[in-house]
Amino acid sequence: MYIRLKDTMIRAVEEAGAILRDYFSTRDFKITQKSMNADLVTEVDKKVQDIVIGILSGEFPDISIVAEEKENKKEATAFYVDPLDGTLNFAHGFPVFSVSIGYWENNEPKIGVVYNPISHEMYWAIDGEGAYLNNMKISVSSTSSLKNALLATGWPYNRDSISLVVEYVKNALNGAQEVRSLGSAALECCYVARGALDGYWEWGLCPWDLAAGVVILKEAGATVTGIEGDEFSLDRGDIVCANPHIHEELLSMLKSGDSR
Repeated sequence: MYIRLKDTMIRAVEEAGAILRDYFSTRDFKITQKSMNADLVTEVDKKVQDIVIGILSGEFPDISIVAEEKENKKEATAFYVDPLDGTLNFAHGFPVFSVSIGYWENNEPKIGVVYNPISHEMYWAIDGEGAYLNNMKISVSSTSSLKNALLATGWPYNRDSISLVVEYVKNALNGAQEVRSLGSAALECCYVARGALDGYWEWGLCPWDLAAGVVILKEAGATVTGIEGDEFSLDRGDIVCANPHIHEELLSMLKSGDSR
C-alpha cells in the first residue's frame, strides 16, 4: 500500500513539475497578492494543484486532500499538498521552489515527497524505510558543534514578529557558522535531511509546508521538535530540526533570544 502511495505521489509531483518548468521558462502567468505583498499566488499554483489533486483522488478517492489553494477539512488521514512551495521565488525567477506532498495516517507522518523541478531533485521517504534523493539514500550531517553549523530560517508573513526573527538570526550569526533563508520550507527540510544544512527553524507555517519534509527529516535521522523543544505538531506550524548532535544547542540558542 505505501509503495503504491509513494509511486502515485511521485508521479503527481513529476507531472506538476513539468508544468512549473514550462511556466518558469516563459514567465507567462498572472500573479495575485494574498495576505500581504510577499504572500503571492499565481495561476500556476492553482493549475498545478488541480493536476496533483486529480492524480491523487483518481488513485485514492477515499483519502482526503488538504491543499494550500482550497477550502480544507481536517482529517486524521490525508494527503497534504503544496503545489508550489516558494511562490515568491518562482515569481521572481529564482529557481528554488518545489512541489510537496505529505501523506499522514491517523495523524502520523508516513510518506513524504518533495520535488524541485528545476534541479530535478526528487526527495522521498516512507516511514521506517529511510530517506532518499533520486533513489540514493541520504542522512543528516555529522556536524558536532553549532559554531560549525550552517543553518536556515524563513521570514514570516506576519511582520509583527519580524523583530523576534531578527533577534534569532542575530543569535544564530553569533553562535553558528552562517544562516540562510531559501524561501521554501519543504526544501529547507530536505537540505537538512541530506546534510547540506545542519539545522533549520521557522514558525508561522501551514501543514502543507511541513507535512512531507517532516517524514524525510525523520527518516534521514534528524531530530524534529516544536520551537519550544516540545513534540512537533503539524497544526501548530513551528519547527526546529537539526542533526542530533546540535539540536539541543540550537534550541538553547533560540530560547536565549525569545522575548515572546
